[in-house]
Amino acid sequence: MLLVVPAVALGFASISNAEVLWEAPLEYSQEGLPFADGVQGVLVWGATNVLKVTVGRADLWDHRGGYEWTEEQTYRNIKDCLQRGDTGRLGRLFEKKVAPGEVRNPYMLPLGHCEFDLGAWQLEGGSLDPFTGIGTLRLADGAKRAEIRMALADGRFAIEWPAGLEPSGRAICAWNSPAVRRPLAAVGFAAPQTWGDAKAAGFEWTIPGDPTVSLAFATGAGRTVISSVRGGRAAPALKGAEGIVAAAKRKWTDWWRDAAQVSVPDPVIQEIYDYNFYRFGAMTDPAGVPAPLQGPWYEENKLPPWNGDYHFNINIQECYWASYLGNKPRHLLPLFRMVKSWWPRLKDNARKYCGVEDGFMLPHSVDDRGTCIGGFWSGTIDHGSTAWLAQMMFRYVDVTGDLEFLRTDAYPFMKGAMKVYRAMMEEYHGRLSIAATTSPEWWGMGLPDDGWGRDASFQLAACHRLCRDLVKAAEMLGEKPDPMWLEVERRLPQYSVARQTSCVRRTNEEIGVFDGFRLAESHRHHSHMAGLVPFDTIDFEADETTRNVVRETYITWVQHGPGLWAGWSMPWAAMLQARIGMGDMAALTLRTWNDVFTNPGHGSRHNGWFPGFSMMKGIFTQNGEGGGEVMQMDGAACVPAAVQEMLCHERQGVVRLFVGAPAKWKKVSFRNFLVGGGFLVSAKREKGVVTLDVKATRPGTFRWQDPATGEIRTREFK
Repeated sequence: MLLVVPAVALGFASISNAEVLWEAPLEYSQEGLPFADGVQGVLVWGATNVLKVTVGRADLWDHRGGYEWTEEQTYRNIKDCLQRGDTGRLGRLFEKKVAPGEVRNPYMLPLGHCEFDLGAWQLEGGSLDPFTGIGTLRLADGAKRAEIRMALADGRFAIEWPAGLEPSGRAICAWNSPAVRRPLAAVGFAAPQTWGDAKAAGFEWTIPGDPTVSLAFATGAGRTVISSVRGGRAAPALKGAEGIVAAAKRKWTDWWRDAAQVSVPDPVIQEIYDYNFYRFGAMTDPAGVPAPLQGPWYEENKLPPWNGDYHFNINIQECYWASYLGNKPRHLLPLFRMVKSWWPRLKDNARKYCGVEDGFMLPHSVDDRGTCIGGFWSGTIDHGSTAWLAQMMFRYVDVTGDLEFLRTDAYPFMKGAMKVYRAMMEEYHGRLSIAATTSPEWWGMGLPDDGWGRDASFQLAACHRLCRDLVKAAEMLGEKPDPMWLEVERRLPQYSVARQTSCVRRTNEEIGVFDGFRLAESHRHHSHMAGLVPFDTIDFEADETTRNVVRETYITWVQHGPGLWAGWSMPWAAMLQARIGMGDMAALTLRTWNDVFTNPGHGSRHNGWFPGFSMMKGIFTQNGEGGGEVMQMDGAACVPAAVQEMLCHERQGVVRLFVGAPAKWKKVSFRNFLVGGGFLVSAKREKGVVTLDVKATRPGTFRWQDPATGEIRTREFK
């Protein structure tokens, strides 16, 4: 049964406001309580009577090095090398010789931490309220108990100490860690300048070729204030420090007021939604800088993995996925502004790659200036990265109705991305085809010819999404669609087909990674299924043939399992499960992510915390060892998006309610989900009855599937 009522009648009193808990000792910074403002990231951790506050910055780069696209790195030359098996020449096309003392690639830098001696007081544990941004630590001094309160606001992090506690502190640069000092000393770094005493201290560090960075703290009147600065010496002001916690509470109370909220009967999923949506908001603040792989949270004792860069073949998309249904589209704008600043470079890439003068070509791995962090040729030419970013831009337009952004930013970028795709296509057996394609990170993993093939299903899906969005964008702007887009949509396959035979299954067709090549093993990228999620180009209910192909694809995917999945593979998998109604499996996937791919302090990991689930941890190793603590925020930031899609998602232009929610969830609800067309959707399912409320932010037609009958229904909003 479906009831349509005002949202005030939906009954959201049960939405969780529970604090997230920590237990001491917290022995590693990524186990700490997290705070951020889109630029600075703070992690609070420690053990016994030592409290540590690690500070990182999302804008702290050594910009030297990198790969410029060369005139020889053309699609024609690369295709020729691949088809002839000339791996030697292919390697030389992307080779870069680096002399001693030079930097190969740009990379993010750790900053450092402040350390406080608490005397007789001992750390017991703590909590963080994601709805206020206020953290608390419990202390004990014999029979006495006390609490520390902490928050970040106005660029300053404040700690409020209990009466009688006067900590002594020091500021320590990441340079002090041998794992940081050794590689940086080899490329021109030197020790920082330090100053101060136990009540106020800091350091300023010279970054070769970039502005200096400094970190400092000041303690007085029962508070400590910590801040960092680029291009000068930090001098934290204690004046007004009493208002920092209150300012943080106001900010986060306001942030949650219109944010997408959920109420589910599974306490684990409720907590990981609330907590990680808070972390998403903290690291993608519209007033900050775009979030790279680790957001602003960098360890103080090592250089970040993968240079801490921007990976556009899934990772950055996952960092921002929750913006849409989460009703936080403004959080995307810093990312889009950054990409627009790269346009001259991306156009030059397209010109060199395929001779297109007004195209855009985005490598999968870049710094904040768009410089290619390279050597990995198949990632460099992965044009799906460009198309996926174009899809993000148009989806932003679809939910906000921002026609000015469409006209000046999204539409030109989408057209330029399409021109590059068309330049790569050729006639093949009466259809269009791309002879040499890559699928994200399919390198030497059971594939012939070093991880490339014809018509990667990932690229086909990305291209079709681009075609369909371009047609819709032209309509929104009152223009006629380019006939080339319509030809590509008509003549390019939706996906590549692979056939398989086994002793338990008859020979059937399924979606291939490439033309004729089926999924051969577990893989962290579910890219061959991108036509289902995220691009939604395959209508698996269209006809029996498509239903059978999709069913066989899921069977093979399940058979190979998660043995080579990373942490960020999990929320994407949950979305794929939710799309076809596997709600119990989607819930299990997210609970498993929480068990396997977070540390004891709720920190988001690339590798598993313990062995046995995925080889991304290794095998026969102890907790915290072997696979190493490789922190990335993509998985954690995408978990809220996966929960949202379990409760509500759009497929083929139709809103589907509770398709991915387990049937055993007898009472489940959500509010303030932002869907295409600018509709705010709230709904509740209780004892089989679905109650729905829709608000229009602009005129349009709302289309949804009735959960009771399966009928597609529409309503016009004026």
